[in-house]
Amino acid sequence: MHSRRGFARRQSWLLAMVAAAAAAGVFAALSASDGVRPAAAAPNSAASSALVIDMPVGPATLDPAEECGLTDTTITTAVYATLTQYGSKPGPDGTTQFDPAHIVPYLAKSWKITGHGRVYTFNLRPGMRFSDGTPIDSHAVKYSLERSVTMGGCGGYFIYDGIYTPPLIKSITTPNRTTVVITLSRPDANALQDWAQPAASVVNPKVVNAHGGVHKGKINTWMAGHVTPGGGPYLLQSYEANKQAVLVANPHFYKQPASKKVIINFISSDPTLLLQARNGAADVTLGLSKQSAHSLVGNRNVKVIADETSTFEQIGMPNNMPPFTNRTFRKALTYAVPYQQILHKVIYGYGSLFFGAIPPGMPGYSASIEKPRAFNLTKAKQLIQQSGIKTPVNITMDIQAGNPIDEQIATIVQGVWSQLGVHVTVNKLSASDYTNALEGHKAQSYIRLDGPGVIDPGYFLGYDMKCGISFNLSDVCIPEADKLLAEARRKQSRAAQAPYWKKINKLWIADAPKIPVYADKAVSIVNKRVKHYFYSEETNFTTWSK
Repeated sequence: MHSRRGFARRQSWLLAMVAAAAAAGVFAALSASDGVRPAAAAPNSAASSALVIDMPVGPATLDPAEECGLTDTTITTAVYATLTQYGSKPGPDGTTQFDPAHIVPYLAKSWKITGHGRVYTFNLRPGMRFSDGTPIDSHAVKYSLERSVTMGGCGGYFIYDGIYTPPLIKSITTPNRTTVVITLSRPDANALQDWAQPAASVVNPKVVNAHGGVHKGKINTWMAGHVTPGGGPYLLQSYEANKQAVLVANPHFYKQPASKKVIINFISSDPTLLLQARNGAADVTLGLSKQSAHSLVGNRNVKVIADETSTFEQIGMPNNMPPFTNRTFRKALTYAVPYQQILHKVIYGYGSLFFGAIPPGMPGYSASIEKPRAFNLTKAKQLIQQSGIKTPVNITMDIQAGNPIDEQIATIVQGVWSQLGVHVTVNKLSASDYTNALEGHKAQSYIRLDGPGVIDPGYFLGYDMKCGISFNLSDVCIPEADKLLAEARRKQSRAAQAPYWKKINKLWIADAPKIPVYADKAVSIVNKRVKHYFYSEETNFTTWSK
């Protein structure tokens, strides 16, 4: 059975920092025998020729089969490669950004789809090798995909697109060393994006087998703290957990990255990140708080870049818990959130407003259908009267301690809803208690910043909306929408799916199962000496240069 962790990738750098200290122990086993040296002597200034990236926290694991959060993928995206990868499209202020609707070749130089959308035949680039000389061939691809699925972590969920009944992949065969044939149990228009995920990274079978191998449902502890000789654009030269990683270009990769050397500094202090960005010590700064990022607007030395994401801040109203079992009551509260105030005063404009099932950064989003909900306290009061729910009503709202944005939103909502006779008690929980409350379906309501691991409506709604799914934290259940979702996921193209997303959106909006407060924007601070910046959720810096 797949791991419950695989359905989403949280994008909050702040929340990732909570686990940073615990992760350090995992990497203590890094040794010189792996060709990875301590990073203490490496330069960390942007004055050097190396590209310097500052971010709040390092990965919790180096094993692509077990990576769940976006902070986990920073290194593996650079040292491993996948069959496919995201294409690009224009981004803000002269930059580019990844395009989840456009998948392009990577290790596979081409592919064809036959068998009514069920058979994918990949032709690999010839002559590819891992850095130890081992061929990157069809056997390595098959081994790596099956390894992720067998281990049962997040990787398997991504590769299967969340489809387990029956399992999406029926078979993987290798007719020759440069051909991989993946046969599906059903058509899946999103399969090529699934295999662009870091979870589908091609690892070195010889090295994995020499260090613990593959066991069903078990983590490979060696892989959690090491990288195999990679086949990606970079080699990991040195690494010190939650302090620094140094990467150098892989001379054997078919396409050389734009920067020959990259230094990543993991800095948990937001004031320090801000100082480094302001004084030019970093070429690119990621994960800076929105308040700090906003303070750099107008600085002549940097650009403040804000990219759309598939992540959104939401108020969860578990639909199987009173008073949220009442749809009209839920609808009333959607009119009692001062969205514009939150957008401008809490997140400094680094977001966008919408109301619907699919966030703006995802294919399938419809601006004409998912128009922002207006703040209308009078209408909210009328709807509460129509709902038949007698006020006052007491509600407990869970948030994670140490998250200032969620705390500010909770305080604002608490004040506004009190005017409706809805009294909110804000419950601040530790990271583990918060996760247990939500995933255990014990929270009466909650605030959460979250987004899918695979940026596709079918994948996302398959866990966030579908009736009876444990991943569905708000226990949304719209049976008619579920039928449409099942039909949409069997279509062979995004164009064929589009009408279904519109119908689902209308049903979702009428049901008002949760409150999307805003769609989040990822803010990057890019020094003006950087010539090319490409935003991707997995922090793909292979084209960044200065």
